[in-house]
Amino acid sequence: MTPTKLLQGFSILLLLQWVSTEIISFLGIPFPAPLLGMLILTALLCTGVVKEKYIEDICGALIDKMALLFLPAGVSMILYLDIIKAELLPISLTLVISSLVILCSTALVLEMLLRKKEKGGQQ
Repeated sequence: MTPTKLLQGFSILLLLQWVSTEIISFLGIPFPAPLLGMLILTALLCTGVVKEKYIEDICGALIDKMALLFLPAGVSMILYLDIIKAELLPISLTLVISSLVILCSTALVLEMLLRKKEKGGQQ
């Protein structure tokens, strides 16, 4: 991990962020620019336009520091602790039900893809 590689990867990510922000501004659609940037990055990585080696160092560094991004959320939870206590049952139910829905839907999609792969391999 050299400073040059970090700067190169950071430049690519910033460029994609800027491009996605400009696209969203031009189109005037209510869509998160960072998400569009990630979709563009995914497309560029899948097509080989951007090689993984160019961004892996900066992505690793950003993931290492990701815990710092959760500090504001933790402080906010402390600030609104009385509201969270008052709404604990609905919050808990929502967390449990949404987690189960995500788990089940992921399992169903995976099962469907595995069956499709098995059928494709037998022909």
